Amino acid sequence: MITSIFIIIGGIFGAVGAFQLQKWGLHPVVASCIVGLVGYLVAYFTQKENLALVVFAGSFVGMTAASIATSPMILVAGTICGLLFIVTEPIFDGYGGKLGAIAFVSVGVVFLLFMVKEGT
Repeated sequence: MITSIFIIIGGIFGAVGAFQLQKWGLHPVVASCIVGLVGYLVAYFTQKENLALVVFAGSFVGMTAASIATSPMILVAGTICGLLFIVTEPIFDGYGGKLGAIAFVSVGVVFLLFMVKEGT
């Protein structure tokens, strides 16, 4: 339970952190790298091995263009990213692209939810 909460918070931190750094003028890739490095350091010192992975996946969510996404959208997408990471943890273990796929699905779901909410 506690580990799941850390995973969800990690997804949120990764998404919001990279998105904010991007809004402050950093290139999205650089923002993702910085957030990923911070996530790794926190995971290393707290001994939470999956925390670095979910923060990095969240940073992929945060790479969404600031011109088409809002902070609330990124917050929800980061939450979904953490939840999807928990659900898919035993699936595709060792295969490449898992973190990017989680980020893609998270952002896609949020954009669909926000479009339905706005009625467009």
